[in-house]
Amino acid sequence: MFDRSKAQPYSLLANALVLVGVLLMLAGAVLTGPGLEPLVVSHVYPETAPSGPALTQPAPPTPMPTPTPATVSVSILPVFDGTLEEGDAHEVPVQPSPTPTPAPEAPPPVGLPPTRVVIPSIDLDAPVVLSPFNVTEVDGTQQGTWTVPAERAAGWHAGTAALGLPGNTVLNGHNTTRGEVFRDLHLLEPGARVILYSGQKAFIYEVDQILILPEAGQPMEVRIANARYIQPTRDERITFITCHPYNSLQYRLVVIARPLMVEEVFE
Repeated sequence: MFDRSKAQPYSLLANALVLVGVLLMLAGAVLTGPGLEPLVVSHVYPETAPSGPALTQPAPPTPMPTPTPATVSVSILPVFDGTLEEGDAHEVPVQPSPTPTPAPEAPPPVGLPPTRVVIPSIDLDAPVVLSPFNVTEVDGTQQGTWTVPAERAAGWHAGTAALGLPGNTVLNGHNTTRGEVFRDLHLLEPGARVILYSGQKAFIYEVDQILILPEAGQPMEVRIANARYIQPTRDERITFITCHPYNSLQYRLVVIARPLMVEEVFE
């Protein structure tokens, strides 16, 4: 038979254990309830590290530098598309572009008047004087002519180019009378040197063309065609004009020389 009296102490002990368990469960609920962090227990390691390879912690990543935003200048111009009412547009001041300062203009080149002509190959050395322009009547028609110097001198046609400038510098002279300044002009050959002076400045030329043109008794159109050699030109040149042959007006002798150089002469 089961003895109930002997089983009572065990029943009391079991009840006590159940009660303790309930109390422990209630305590755990309080420690982990809302508003409380869960309890973390840190393990305590001995001061001497265990033998074996050391563990290396990876270095923290280097933070990237914060980029500095670039400064961008933006010019905003007022734009009106035709949809704004009066008073709605906002005026934006615009810095006006600076007006460029114009470069100073170079002074125009100044030509020099010829004062002396020298042609070594024909022993010519003579002064140059101004030859004025006149209008005269020839064969019932008005014609312009330049006066030929009455002395032994070359005449610079008024209105033709000065020395050192583009254009045609025209010199005339007698070949027979009044000093015969151009008597030997027909003896020139291409390549001969011609020197024209203006004061102490020498302009050196080289003979390029020698022309003998029929003149006396020729119709007007022929004489006008001959005159084209004393007309203005775009290039720089010297043109000598006289009669030919000696003691005759039958032909026009025209000698054209091109520039070579300019020299300063000190005497």
